[in-house]
Amino acid sequence: MKVYQEYDSAIYLRLIEPLLLKKEACNNLPLGLLNRIVTEKTDANLWLVTNQGEVVYAFMQTPPHNVILPDVDGIDTQIVDQVVEFLFDQKVAVPGVLGRDSLAKHFAESWAKKVNVNFELEMEQLIYQLDQVNPYKQLSGKLEKAEHKHASLIKQWLIAFGEQALEPLSTEEASNMSQRFIKKESVYLWVEQGEPVSMVNQSRKSKSGASINAVFTPDQHKRKGYATAAVAALSQKLLDEGNKFCTLYTDLSNPTSNSIYQKIGYNMVGSSCMYIFK
Repeated sequence: MKVYQEYDSAIYLRLIEPLLLKKEACNNLPLGLLNRIVTEKTDANLWLVTNQGEVVYAFMQTPPHNVILPDVDGIDTQIVDQVVEFLFDQKVAVPGVLGRDSLAKHFAESWAKKVNVNFELEMEQLIYQLDQVNPYKQLSGKLEKAEHKHASLIKQWLIAFGEQALEPLSTEEASNMSQRFIKKESVYLWVEQGEPVSMVNQSRKSKSGASINAVFTPDQHKRKGYATAAVAALSQKLLDEGNKFCTLYTDLSNPTSNSIYQKIGYNMVGSSCMYIFK
């Protein structure tokens, strides 16, 4: 078994894409990030695990963020231990780890013991895939692509979304994200009688699928079906554009959002955990 770093993101994607596409929906995060890294030439740590010259696993990091462990069948704790040893030997700063629950947990335990730190479970998520939108209660509003005039509103909503998701954003981060979403034409608003009442964003792309994130409805507009309508409408739009499926992450501890997405047609295909080190 050999672990090494690949510095050419295009070569890295070519080597690992066939492996990750076997569970494409579960690996929407690393696949989507890699597409962005290759296109935008952004910084990333990209590592491979090979056995007799064959790629059997891969893991990555966009510094200073968490190490990402893709979901690959047949990966045992011995390989995770080798990953930990490699990162330790290379003196890589690891603030946390994100990946399939069993892999992430073992990594967290092994890394914490190796570097003598504590760890805690930061987030448990479910990964959902939608192939077809189910019929749902139609509302009088409509989905509209956000424009520059909505930048301030989206910034405020992103800050509130970060607080609810326990991933706080600074005002500057939210402002930059708002501008980026609008420039990419990825963020949409559900508009009811001329008033934006909910938000949804089309995030990463993989070979056959598209991911949805940043689903948010302010408190005064909750429990009226706006988020359901927005997610359903954007999901249908993405399917109509040629994507074979849509994916999204949900908070395991939030039964309301999980129920909503299931009604739309999303089915659970995997799970993910995030651990942080202290």
